[in-house]
Amino acid sequence: MIAPSRTSALDLSHYLGRVLNDGRGSAAIRTTTLADLAEEIAATDGRLSGRAPLPVMVREGAVTAVLAEAPGLFAEVSDQPATARAIAATSAALDATCPDDVTGLSPLVGEVARVHRAAAGILGDGWYTSHDLYSAAADALQTPGMRRRLGPAIGFQLADEQDPSAAAFRAALEQYAGTVYLTAASYPVPGEQILSASDADDEARAVVRLVIEKLAAGTPGHRIGVFYSAAEPYRTLLAQRLCEAGVTFVGPSAHGLADTRLARGLVNLLSLDPANPDVRVLLDVMAQGVLHWQEESLPSSAVCERLHASPPADQEDVDEDREPTEAEQKRQQDYAQFTGFIAVLGERLAEVFTARTWTEAAGSLTDFFIEFLGPRAATERPELGKARESVRDVIRDLELLHGIAPAPTAAAVRAAVARGIEARRFWTGSSGTGVVLGSYDDGVGRDLDVVFLTGAADGLAPARVRENPLLPDSTGHLLAMKLPTIHERAAARKDQFQRLLATGVERTILFPRGNLRAGGTLQPSRWLAGTKVRHLPSFAHGLMHGSPTGVAATGQEWRVRHLLGTGSLAGDPVLDAVSKVRADRRNGTFSRFNGNLTGVSGSIIDPQKPISPTNLEDWVISPLAYFLRRVLKAELFEDVTLEVQISNLQRGNLMHQALEDYVRGLTDGSQTVSSERLLEIAEAAFQATTNPAWLLHTWDRDKSRIRTDLQKVHDSDQQARENDWQHLAVEAEFGAEDGEPSVELDLPNGSTVRFRGKVDRVDRHSSGQVLVIDYKTGKADKYKKLTREDPTAGGTRFQLPVYGLFARRFSADPGAEVRAEYRFITADGKYERVGYEVGADVETRLREDAGLVMAALQSGVFPPKPQPEGHGYTNHTTLMGAAGVRHTWERLKDAPALSDYSRFFQEEK
Repeated sequence: MIAPSRTSALDLSHYLGRVLNDGRGSAAIRTTTLADLAEEIAATDGRLSGRAPLPVMVREGAVTAVLAEAPGLFAEVSDQPATARAIAATSAALDATCPDDVTGLSPLVGEVARVHRAAAGILGDGWYTSHDLYSAAADALQTPGMRRRLGPAIGFQLADEQDPSAAAFRAALEQYAGTVYLTAASYPVPGEQILSASDADDEARAVVRLVIEKLAAGTPGHRIGVFYSAAEPYRTLLAQRLCEAGVTFVGPSAHGLADTRLARGLVNLLSLDPANPDVRVLLDVMAQGVLHWQEESLPSSAVCERLHASPPADQEDVDEDREPTEAEQKRQQDYAQFTGFIAVLGERLAEVFTARTWTEAAGSLTDFFIEFLGPRAATERPELGKARESVRDVIRDLELLHGIAPAPTAAAVRAAVARGIEARRFWTGSSGTGVVLGSYDDGVGRDLDVVFLTGAADGLAPARVRENPLLPDSTGHLLAMKLPTIHERAAARKDQFQRLLATGVERTILFPRGNLRAGGTLQPSRWLAGTKVRHLPSFAHGLMHGSPTGVAATGQEWRVRHLLGTGSLAGDPVLDAVSKVRADRRNGTFSRFNGNLTGVSGSIIDPQKPISPTNLEDWVISPLAYFLRRVLKAELFEDVTLEVQISNLQRGNLMHQALEDYVRGLTDGSQTVSSERLLEIAEAAFQATTNPAWLLHTWDRDKSRIRTDLQKVHDSDQQARENDWQHLAVEAEFGAEDGEPSVELDLPNGSTVRFRGKVDRVDRHSSGQVLVIDYKTGKADKYKKLTREDPTAGGTRFQLPVYGLFARRFSADPGAEVRAEYRFITADGKYERVGYEVGADVETRLREDAGLVMAALQSGVFPPKPQPEGHGYTNHTTLMGAAGVRHTWERLKDAPALSDYSRFFQEEK
């Protein structure tokens, strides 16, 4: 008995076993498919002995070889993988239909026939096609022994064959085995249940509810079938919704090999340029958790991201008089390991891409896969192991191209691997264990009680049937065997649908009214003409008013509907926490959901560890952003390689470095005062900073502006030197593990804060006055509030008073005046100076303001104050949703628990 598919053949065998001989089973009856029968007959006859079935990839390789040698009309597109793919697909049809005389064909079709014949010559006798298989089986039927062995044949629910070779084999079966056909077809009837949903996703949800209803009514799962018209999006949607509802099913999995992290990681790594790997792609693969370097243990993906965004300073750039800290050494080691890994990966990838043969390429790629994507332990999760074995099969298949396809190239290897991965899909379940899931083709001839047909909308059922431009219907009369026309193929699809309607005792047909991926509406299939449609409400409507079947398909849906219906859901900790979050933010309650970490504040700030003044400033700007960045270490990943010009931060670092190197040379006597020398140092910094991605004309403009700014700074400093000012220190650091001790300040609450930092420059006048300078490359506007009367600008700026306290150490006279100032060293800052003398009054004000901020840090006060404008287009506030954070803050800022700090939170005008 010949069935339309292997699954229907299995159903047929089980059915006959149940009903024949009063349920005692059947004997001497085999169920099979037409292709499997042809293969069995050909194998028994031995006509294809020593030959293997021709894979699609190998045929494409042979076509690619022909196009590379003699492209003909395809010269302009011969190097495109899509060209070989299209010709190879047409070549499969020409196996049976290519005429001996091609002179009557059009130039395009004649070229396709030429490539087909040349590819067949390259393939040789080691492979067989489906045409070879059916032809060999048909020839074998002419022998009496094979006919006796076969016996009578019955065709069950077989459609007219679209493949002329298969049709010829069926004709031989009819001639020699007297094949009898059993066919049933049905049509939608007025009483048929036709349902429409708002879109395919709602349709899938509705089907799952209906399936659950049937299961609850006692229908066994293996007697229910769900079939779809189009693999996309139904295959994934239906599998996902059935899984969510806990319904066991048998059929295609929701995901294929291409959806696994392992396969995705390999494809991404193969997209890299071995000479200059894109680090962002590497970081993405690392973040997926599948990259595992077998040679060494790499830093975590988060560490590597931070190292890429902000590489550590080169060892030779570090102050030779200071030993790097343990943390700095670790960063240097991690960075060296990461860059070394990138270099090794590039080398291994180059070995794959420069392989001379496909066998060598497969071997190199296998080694590459093991070295960089190998298992992390001796045992791993079954799904990951399954994906790993499938990827290895794809790589092994590359060897089949040896001696057939042209020598491998980087593009060819990438395309072959990506195509092999895309073609492999996973299967869920085993026959008889759950609800049957599959395409319309899979549903024909099945033994089921309840059947659901989804996607029955015009454009999906029937789908648009397109003509093959490389083998149009107009050339059909010139071919050796007739191919079905576009109209015949459309009629065959309708016939298939009608045979599908004969499956099952009870049928439900569904279609979507809208498209998930495009606008407009969908109409019911023309095959459903004359039937009455019932519109299902949407999933959202079902949540509010109950689903059409009254069944909640998932636990989450049940909880939502219960909550909407009763207003409460006792004993749900997640919902309770969410409700508390919403209530606290809506009512402005300063709780743990709004930054009140009083209960765990003891572990946040270490009072013995020095803190920088900018830490305090960051808290004032946004306590929540401070907590995310300083405590949780949630740094923003800003990829400087995406910039087209130098950033403000890079410009500031460049100018700081140039001035530092120059002034250091003056203080240690290694160089004399010279603006030319300063510009030479700047040119060296330009060379070290240049990014090839920057636009050349903008970089030239920026360099010119920097030269002008440095010259202005030099002239100003020279005038100060002529007025008896002397440089004492550059990049003077305090509070580090090895070096100057921290600046200690007793606070009003009796505790002590220890400050650390690094000042750009310290100068001293012949009169004994000390001046501490901090360079700024931005505008001076937001610093102009700094005065001796308000040295912290309302508790928002702490650098100058702390630097001033540190600078007292450079005073030869304890009573000498100490001044701290910001020096703006660009035209944007108008070369202004903002500062004041740091006396006892400034220290008192610093003690009060710093005391409040430190008390907040020690108490765990981190309210969600938005980061104001001017602190970067992308910051923690914008990433969290600026409108939402601002909305919460408006309700929270007047909370009594924050009243002590209210003056820090005034809006900047």
